[in-house]
Amino acid sequence: MDCPYYEQLQYLGHTRIQALVSLCISGNARLARVPWWNFVDWTWPRGVPPSEPDGVSAQLNLQLLLAYQWAAELEAALGSKALAEDYRRSEAALRAAIQNAYWSPERRLYADTPAQAHYSQHTNALAILAGAIRGEPARGLIDRILEDKSLVQCSICFRHYLHSALNRVGAGDRYLDLLGEWRAMLDRGLTTWAEHADPVRSDCHAWGASPNFELFRTVLGLDSAAPGFRRVVIRPFLGKLKQVSGAIPHPRGEIAVSLAFNESGKLEGEVRLPPGVEGEFIWHNQRRGLPAGVSKITF
Repeated sequence: MDCPYYEQLQYLGHTRIQALVSLCISGNARLARVPWWNFVDWTWPRGVPPSEPDGVSAQLNLQLLLAYQWAAELEAALGSKALAEDYRRSEAALRAAIQNAYWSPERRLYADTPAQAHYSQHTNALAILAGAIRGEPARGLIDRILEDKSLVQCSICFRHYLHSALNRVGAGDRYLDLLGEWRAMLDRGLTTWAEHADPVRSDCHAWGASPNFELFRTVLGLDSAAPGFRRVVIRPFLGKLKQVSGAIPHPRGEIAVSLAFNESGKLEGEVRLPPGVEGEFIWHNQRRGLPAGVSKITF
């Protein structure tokens, strides 16, 4: 931005954000009561998850942790390096506070509140997405939250985050088996996705449309690997499918992928990338570079 006061304006915006957050931060770096409607998912009354008397909620703290990370990345890439460091320090303090308050070693789960009396898929999916837990421990956590039916289950609107966590830990082969609610919608004759399961009044709702995105990102494996989609990563999870193909628009053209298992069980396919766009194909921890144009692959 060609403005002599840009840095001052940027810092003013940052300080206002920090001031608003600080009003709700307790002495242990966690959020306390946040005003307004703290909606998370319809599985709770009015969509608001359990909290302590002072308003402490794991879901809100994990959302703030994600916000700190994104703010730091944006400032580091496009703005002020000093502000990026401010956000990183806040992120580190909040990450430690979350681990101390919500992690239960006995249940090997993140609780919804520091009292650790309530547990949900929501909190644990957000913990994975926010990087509170990583690697093999995160893979084990996703298995537990999918199998433990005592947890509050995500409704249709929050399944996107659960499924994104599945993709994040490399368990995307389970994704297609988790689409029962959407298959039920098709069986009921819906041609657009509903907001939540019956009884429902919103039969065309963006919250329910996550498969429109996830079939491309998780099953076909297409995702951005750089700002502006300058690079591409393709990490497919076919599950029980024997073949899959699809294409998505890109500012420089179209990205197309076609994959199938041959008679010997090897994965074969073709990837088409637009001019000037390169990337990487990942299959079971094997990596291959992808130049612009057409690439034939075999794994």
